Amino acid sequence: MGRKKSMIAVIIVILVVLLLFAAYNLFRFPARLRSLEDNSLGSGQVEALRDEIRARQDKHVLVACFSYSGTTRGVAEALRERTGADLFEIAPEGGYSNVYLQSNSEIRSGARPELTGTVENMEDYDIVFVGYPVWFHATPAPVNSWLRELDLGLSQ
Repeated sequence: MGRKKSMIAVIIVILVVLLLFAAYNLFRFPARLRSLEDNSLGSGQVEALRDEIRARQDKHVLVACFSYSGTTRGVAEALRERTGADLFEIAPEGGYSNVYLQSNSEIRSGARPELTGTVENMEDYDIVFVGYPVWFHATPAPVNSWLRELDLGLSQ
């Protein structure tokens, strides 16, 4: 009888450890719970787009970025300098007091935070580069808010 109780206790401990491990992974990697579509361009489409961009004489370029620590902003500024583009920084109103918890919660819930500004005359831009860090294997919520506000002609 004592051996059965010991085996049951070991099984319960193993199950608790497995549940804790699963809960940790769901919190750490929330994108695994979502169905993500890959709408990437094929290699032929990319080449056709490159040819179209090269053929344009007078291009209006925008570099939009979201950067919490400044790393992405540095890359965006370098790209702006090389292309002569305008720079727009995507920023949530109020910022983040606890970036880890707030951003994780936003991504998990699909939140779209309010932003501090918008791009004036978006229709004037021929080429738009969007840069951002990957948080929890997903796009940060402020970037999703910004993209949702735009009409880039990508909606199906």
